Amino acid sequence: MIDYTVPDFTVGLKRNLVFAQVMRDCPQFFFDDVRIQSVYGCFPGCMLNGGRAFVRDPYTPEQVEMTFQALDSLGLQARLTFTNMLMEEKHLADPYFNMILEAAAKHGAGVIVYSDLVDEYIKTRYPQMERTLSTTREILDADELTRALEAYDMVVLNYNLNKDHAFLDKVAHTDKLEVMANELCNPACPHRREHYLHNSADQLAGRLTEFRRCNLAGKDFFKLAPTSPTILTNENVRELHARYGVPRFKLVGRGVAGDVNLESYLYYLVRPEHRDGLRQAIKTMLG
Repeated sequence: MIDYTVPDFTVGLKRNLVFAQVMRDCPQFFFDDVRIQSVYGCFPGCMLNGGRAFVRDPYTPEQVEMTFQALDSLGLQARLTFTNMLMEEKHLADPYFNMILEAAAKHGAGVIVYSDLVDEYIKTRYPQMERTLSTTREILDADELTRALEAYDMVVLNYNLNKDHAFLDKVAHTDKLEVMANELCNPACPHRREHYLHNSADQLAGRLTEFRRCNLAGKDFFKLAPTSPTILTNENVRELHARYGVPRFKLVGRGVAGDVNLESYLYYLVRPEHRDGLRQAIKTMLG
């Protein structure tokens, strides 16, 4: 079975619940070998958020609990993106972060981390939680990646290596890799690390500022996929799953328009003959 993890469990919560419900009730519309295993994201206003800054008003404990319960109702795991690159020891005492973390652990959630400091804090307090090393580490060395795969439950592959079989052949434990299927950043983007740092600083400051150097590859990822060195076709996904045992694929989409996210769900999860009908049905259900 090919597991997908999808964005996100706050802004995109309704979309994901509706889509997961349709998958459960109408399996004939979907590929037989795929499922939505988890939903990744972060709660607004948490200083440990990374990858994308999300600085709206913090959730109450009741809102956090309701979010986890909604995901539980459809058998979906939450995966929290605690990937801020600027974390220091003092930030780990933040009450809001610890409230979220405690609730997440009770609901079998996983965490995605950048910092070894954050990882050690979580591993010590909640050893039962699945720990994933974020793509923000941008590992390009096969030996380093193998060591990371030995230290973590999963590691998100650097998207520039998605189709590099010569590299992947050198890596041990590829059955613990997570691969980003539809990355919208340009291949080998020279500003990627700077952009991640920019978003981490914005999260800590509690404000959003524009990153002017960002230039996305394009929204029609499934049209780009056959010739892209990074975006995967469905055939690429199945090849990585069969050849390397890659168990989980990530659909990128935090901060992206809902229609763009829906197109990625339709491409990777839905049989081609049902995509048009399901697109309209989902949009109607979402209002």
